[in-house]
Amino acid sequence: MNLVLLSDTDSLASQEAISFLVDNMPSDFKKLPVVYIASEPDVERQYFLPIKQMYQDLGFEQIDYVELEQGFKSNTQKLLKQSGLVHLSGGDTYRFLYWLKQRGIDKTLRCLADEGKPIIGVSAGAMIMTPSIDSAVLCGDENNVGLIDTRGLNLVSYCIVPHVAKPTVTAPVKDMEKFERFQLRSDHELLLLSDNDAVTVLGNKQQFFGDPQLL
Repeated sequence: MNLVLLSDTDSLASQEAISFLVDNMPSDFKKLPVVYIASEPDVERQYFLPIKQMYQDLGFEQIDYVELEQGFKSNTQKLLKQSGLVHLSGGDTYRFLYWLKQRGIDKTLRCLADEGKPIIGVSAGAMIMTPSIDSAVLCGDENNVGLIDTRGLNLVSYCIVPHVAKPTVTAPVKDMEKFERFQLRSDHELLLLSDNDAVTVLGNKQQFFGDPQLL
């Protein structure tokens, strides 16, 4: 698999992780489209456009926007299969996974990841790449869509909490007791990611950027 899991795209660690993935892909990789999957409709493209610019700055020639709700298009499966890289955006984790399952895109993404298609997930997009999105409650998400099956793509072995505040000498990680209680009830380890942390998985080799904390 070729994956990047991020809390945020703007930090140095995040940029290093994305570049590390891109630099380890074939030389003609950037000629293939990037497919950006929105977690919910982005009518003004305010979340999409900065990410589009980021990929253009990296040398990609085409970045396609895909949404899953009223703007869903029948050629989405084809776009994903023909892409060079898939980007899963941040947002409402429950809503995002609900619509991925409704459209059958979750199964497609799992197959593409198994084939080595690079996938980058940010915040909600990163949580969806894990065995379960149950950890989304730890960063304030609520299941307002009635999602019953909270299983994710299971591309990594741990669950994730994004946007965790970095500890200092005088202030430990906020909500650490809550994180530890959750992990004790879970079947999986819990990875705490600040906005300055990132994870890459290339083949069977995992690398941390910044200082993610695994419980």
